[in-house]
Amino acid sequence: MNVMEAIKKKRAVRHFTGEKIPEDVVHTILDAGRRAQSSKNTQPWHFIAVRERETLEALSHMGKYASHVKDAAMAIALTAEPGTDFDIGQVAAFMQLAALEYGVGSCLVAIYEPEDAKKLLGIPDDREFKIALDFGYPAEEENEPPRQNGRKDFDEVVHWEKW
Repeated sequence: MNVMEAIKKKRAVRHFTGEKIPEDVVHTILDAGRRAQSSKNTQPWHFIAVRERETLEALSHMGKYASHVKDAAMAIALTAEPGTDFDIGQVAAFMQLAALEYGVGSCLVAIYEPEDAKKLLGIPDDREFKIALDFGYPAEEENEPPRQNGRKDFDEVVHWEKW
């Protein structure tokens, strides 16, 4: 699958089959995040891959809309130095597109209880933990239409030279 196909196909997946993700695919997803670009190549991140059911269940209570984490095959906590949100966004995009190559769905998870989540995963106090990703094989049909009205038209969001 080429990059533009992957970008067009990518959608948030919140319902998973429960099937485990093969170890080589897990490593590919994590390596894709490791290879993301960062400001001045600082690579301010550390990742925690979570596959234990009890921990996934606990993480599913750390965000207002995180309930789907409990059914995922894996979640990845994206931790970083404070103030590096853009870099973590790059990591998230790279990981999600790499997963899609193998038919693995994913969804961004906002962590609303960062201190509790950091304690759960043993994350040092000087690290931020705002975002996780969950991964698994999609339970729903891949060709299911988007929940909302789809994407805005190109000309609605793109401006040339000035607004």
